[in-house]
Amino acid sequence: MSYKLQRRRKYLSTILLFLNRLQATITFRKDDIEEIVFNLADDELAPLKNAENNHYEKIIENLNFNNKDRELLSSFFKDLGTTDIDGELSHIKMYQELFSEQYKLSKEDIKNKGKLYRMLGLFSGLAFVVLFI
Repeated sequence: MSYKLQRRRKYLSTILLFLNRLQATITFRKDDIEEIVFNLADDELAPLKNAENNHYEKIIENLNFNNKDRELLSSFFKDLGTTDIDGELSHIKMYQELFSEQYKLSKEDIKNKGKLYRMLGLFSGLAFVVLFI
């Protein structure tokens, strides 16, 4: 379970980097949004490259996110490419702030829940040893 919390934090960090790169690319290049997303999605976000016709919802479900993360990512891609460049940049900025908050919450989850999961594992192991003694 602690591993899933770590993966969630890693994916959120990757999403934040992706949003920063997307913002810079939109600012300096006038390419199609789908082409930009395809070119910027690195190994961590490779599932986004396989999304056909903006069906990101199916891909998002396979990533290790909670419901709030999924909703944010889904709504981000749903609204991406619907406005002019200034609108896109403000859209990205807003989601950078929202994902930053989710990233902070994921760090707190790792701190709190991760410790709990490790302790449960330790006590389960000790109980198992005591039963065999």
